[in-house]
Amino acid sequence: MAPAFWLSLFFATYYFSYGIFLPFWSLWLSSVGAEAGFIGLLLGLGMAVRCAGNLVIMSRIREATQLLPALRWLALLSLVSFATFYGWQSSLGLLVLIVLVNLFYTALIPVSEATASRLIVQVRLDYGRARLWGSAAFIGANLLVGMLSSSYGPQWVLHTMVLALVLFFGLCLLPMSPAPVDSQQGRRGDSILQTLKRPGMPRFLLITSLLQGSHAFYYGFSALYWQQQGYSATVIGYLWGLGVLAEICVFLMDKKWLTGFSARQLMLAGGLCALVRWGIMGATTEPGWLIVAQLLHAGTFCLSHLGAVRFITRELDDRAIIGTQALYAAIPQGLSLALLLVLCGQLFPVMAGQTFWLMGLAVLPVFWLLWSRPKPAAQEA
Repeated sequence: MAPAFWLSLFFATYYFSYGIFLPFWSLWLSSVGAEAGFIGLLLGLGMAVRCAGNLVIMSRIREATQLLPALRWLALLSLVSFATFYGWQSSLGLLVLIVLVNLFYTALIPVSEATASRLIVQVRLDYGRARLWGSAAFIGANLLVGMLSSSYGPQWVLHTMVLALVLFFGLCLLPMSPAPVDSQQGRRGDSILQTLKRPGMPRFLLITSLLQGSHAFYYGFSALYWQQQGYSATVIGYLWGLGVLAEICVFLMDKKWLTGFSARQLMLAGGLCALVRWGIMGATTEPGWLIVAQLLHAGTFCLSHLGAVRFITRELDDRAIIGTQALYAAIPQGLSLALLLVLCGQLFPVMAGQTFWLMGLAVLPVFWLLWSRPKPAAQEA
């Protein structure tokens, strides 16, 4: 199977399951008796494990030929972990299984992104066109699970998650030709520590940590908050789907309209969108304004993420790609979200939707980091 088609199927099936997990998992946890503070702790712990797990797992992958086998093993272990939730829903069970889920399931993201980054260089993969199928599937999951939860109860969050992972694992077993290979056979990539020491890397990680971390309250508590404000699970699914629909439009435009923009420019645009979006969400839950805020997901997530991809694929050599993907997944998409999710879990009962304003404040240092102390392109985000 051609790499572009294989990755399109992979992203579609994985992000279908992620479209269940990300917006609705807190609702499922609430339905089995977890309180808001404990949910925040579980989600934050999960992100912390995600950080450590991504580093451990990605540190074992030093060659491109190891990427596909890693994806298949992680898919199987993810399926087993989620299926175990059926029989173990005590506080201890939820705690243990959240750890396992975030060790295996979320590690699929950096491994798949490292695969895509390698193929961008190897076969000139159109990343945006492959990745948009994941976003489209994410919308489908939002709508389907929102309707199923409204009609038949939140237990369908777990049912659809397990069914989606069965399909996902089956598709991961399909062959890819040509498979990812290193440009110089036998040459191992840099270790994570070597990658971290590269010029500009700490700055890149701090910038992306603030941009991605600012989504913590949205990812962890927006569904609960909007439910408290009278929105049904179906409408919440529509709102999440609208945000990802905007994301798809940006992915479609990437190769034709955005290819001339640098990593720095894309991250600046993402930061500006974040300031506006979190300000709106903190101020109102009126439907019209929520629609505007969700359309801005195209900037807060998509432009910021494309900026990170630009940095990894254009400003680094082959040896640093896998290590940088590991660090990007572990710190900006793991540790920063973990810390802010725990904080949001404590603030949500007191501040409710005004917690969004704190997410906006988290973005402010990004502008100083991007504009101060200019460096050569190979060294800055």
